[in-house]
Amino acid sequence: MSRRHLEIEVVMFLFFRFLPILILFLSTQVDLHASSVSLIPIADTEIIENGTANPAKLRVGGNNKTPVQRHRSLIKFGIAGNLPINSAITNVTLTVTVINTIPPGAINSTYDLRVVLVPWSEMDATWINRLNNAEWTTPGGAIGADFTNHISQTTAINTQLGAKTFVSNSNLIADVQIWLQNSNANFGWVIISEGEATQATVRDLASREDGAATAPTLIIQYTVPPAKPTLGILLQTNNNFRFSFPAETNHIYIAQYIGNLSQTNWAILTNFSAATIPTNRVVSDPLTSSNRFYRVQAQ
Repeated sequence: MSRRHLEIEVVMFLFFRFLPILILFLSTQVDLHASSVSLIPIADTEIIENGTANPAKLRVGGNNKTPVQRHRSLIKFGIAGNLPINSAITNVTLTVTVINTIPPGAINSTYDLRVVLVPWSEMDATWINRLNNAEWTTPGGAIGADFTNHISQTTAINTQLGAKTFVSNSNLIADVQIWLQNSNANFGWVIISEGEATQATVRDLASREDGAATAPTLIIQYTVPPAKPTLGILLQTNNNFRFSFPAETNHIYIAQYIGNLSQTNWAILTNFSAATIPTNRVVSDPLTSSNRFYRVQAQ
């Protein structure tokens, strides 16, 4: 008596179906598709040491006053709702645009990006307060309490106007991945100049109120797997073994088989081009005297 095998790996259960001369196992595999999204802030503002902030402006660094006043900027992007919840973040870049320096004698500086750990309001945040009824742990926000100890990323700021980018790294990817999975933890980043205690390190950055062309821009690259196809067994028909699976739109599906699971040389049984509407695909294979295992790969 010959056997055919149907193995279900990713559907999270295993079942057997006995037909004349058949015991079948079915497996499914999925490939990831890359996508990207570009976002501007849903909230941004500056906070000024011993001064009144302008919520429509972003300013970072030390100004030309004596004693120097420190400026920091808060920035938050809406992550959840702008990409699928099951996305795997692969690349994150944040670009800001310097629109003004403090002449003369502007000094180069390094800007640090840290995760904000507590809620703040665009209209209420000051050097003392983060909300109308809540203060920062210490004026300006405390590293280790209001902001993370670790720096997510840095970028060098020179005296030139124009775009400056915090390039992708594992920290930025982790930040965005956490915010995607838990929107309640998303309080954005704070931008702090490492030279904020030094005069002439301050820069004016375009805010979201300045328009999309120069506003801070977060570009997120991510992958989303298609749903794992659940494979079902159909009856033996005209000396053919048949099974089916639901196919999503915009994905190619490849049905494959192999004679022994200890081998790796899966052969292609048939291909299904991407469908424009959800559909049910049926795979048919002539019965033989040999064993066969089947799987479907989604791309």
